[in-house]
Amino acid sequence: MDFEDFAVAEKLSAILQIKKLREEEAKLVEAAKAEALAKTREGIEELNILGFNYELVGPGQVKGPRKTGTRKAIDHSPKGTCPICQYATNPPHDKRSHRAQTKKKPFTDAELEQRSMERA
Repeated sequence: MDFEDFAVAEKLSAILQIKKLREEEAKLVEAAKAEALAKTREGIEELNILGFNYELVGPGQVKGPRKTGTRKAIDHSPKGTCPICQYATNPPHDKRSHRAQTKKKPFTDAELEQRSMERA
C-alpha cells in the first residue's frame, strides 16, 4: 500500500466518522426534543387543571381564526380635487392642508398665493 492509497483510506475513514457523528447527533437531538415536549405537556396539563385553557400546537398549526388585514389602507397621496375646496391645485393638496382652519372652507386666492399654490 503506497502513500496515496493510505491518504484515500484515511479520508474515507474521516468521512465515515463524520457521518456516524451526525447520525448520533440527530438521535440525541430527537431524545432531547422528546424529553422537553414531555415536560411541556406536563406543565400544560397542570395549567389546564388549574382552570387555564392552554394547548400545545406545532409550527404552522394555528388554532382558530387569525385576524389579519383588518385595517384599510388609506391613500394620502393628493390626487384630483380637494374635498373642501372642490378644485385641484398645483402643487396638489388635500383636506389635511385645511387642518389649521377652525371652520373648514376653500382657500382664497391670497391663501393659495401664500402657500405657493395655484388653481389647476
